[in-house]
Amino acid sequence: MAASAKPGVPFSRPYTGFNGIAPGITGGLAQWIVEARRTSLGALWNNGAYGVRDMRGKPGHTSVHATGRAVDLSFRKQQHKPNLPSGRHAMYEWLERVVLHANTLGVELIIDYFPLDFGRAWRCDRQAWLDYDKPTVSGAPKGDWIHVEISPAFAKSATTVRKAFASVFPEIPSK
Repeated sequence: MAASAKPGVPFSRPYTGFNGIAPGITGGLAQWIVEARRTSLGALWNNGAYGVRDMRGKPGHTSVHATGRAVDLSFRKQQHKPNLPSGRHAMYEWLERVVLHANTLGVELIIDYFPLDFGRAWRCDRQAWLDYDKPTVSGAPKGDWIHVEISPAFAKSATTVRKAFASVFPEIPSK
């Protein structure tokens, strides 16, 4: 469901939502996933990106994952990689910076499935978090992942994504 930028909300941008089925993951999103893993120092990993399916718990509503612009990033402890930072704490440090620079990084929506009682979501049209006060997203509370959607413009360009992450996380060298 698309939404217009909200008048009077500084830096508000339109939210795209589902805008059609893509033939696969976009190059920009693939790079966004690489950069998220790199800048979180391995605390996050790709829990699922492209897939043509309905939203969980909402039959008949196609997921933004089908557009090639959405990814679920997990912060679940990876038993086979014990030396990597992982867990909610490491993810939240990274997430705070991403939200602060969401426009630079092309972020349109972030759903955080962990918080009690029903999770929360940040969206570009309101430039703020909304704590859900009733069951809204399947997997909340205590879900060990976040859902991120990027703009169509960022989805088209891996170079744009790389440059944006380099400007927001300059202390973490590119590989």
